[in-house]
Amino acid sequence: MFNNVLILQDSETSQLLLPGSRIPEPAAQVPARDDVSFDVLFADAYGVQHHGEDSPQAIQSVAVHLLNVHGIVTGQTTQPRWAIGRALRQKGVFRKLKPPPLGSALTIRHFYPGGGVVTPVTRTQYVVSVYEAWMSLHRTTVEEWYAHYVIPD
Repeated sequence: MFNNVLILQDSETSQLLLPGSRIPEPAAQVPARDDVSFDVLFADAYGVQHHGEDSPQAIQSVAVHLLNVHGIVTGQTTQPRWAIGRALRQKGVFRKLKPPPLGSALTIRHFYPGGGVVTPVTRTQYVVSVYEAWMSLHRTTVEEWYAHYVIPD
């Protein structure tokens, strides 16, 4: 759905996928913030939310994308992707983070009306929702990783 609907903007696929999809229950809360300030982090939030398997690459991917979102959301940097470059200087240092339960964050489905969605969300709302869901479980770890692997020279 992400690639066909949001990236390629394939209306034919949209007509096939959207009617048969629904938002997960329980439904995630929509953050009040709806400006465009975090739109640039959309792909990072998607990468965190679609965490893959237990491979070292998948674990590292979740970590660096979450660190990138963390840096911008907390105001520790204004440069998207800066934290990713910094965090990737050392390989194999991150551990798998348990994902939040289904329904605790917005999904791609929340961008389209129908299937339980009344008002589509913005990219910033999606980013904030995914970030808050992961930080509610892993705030200490993410903050420690940021301090240890992103900030130092």
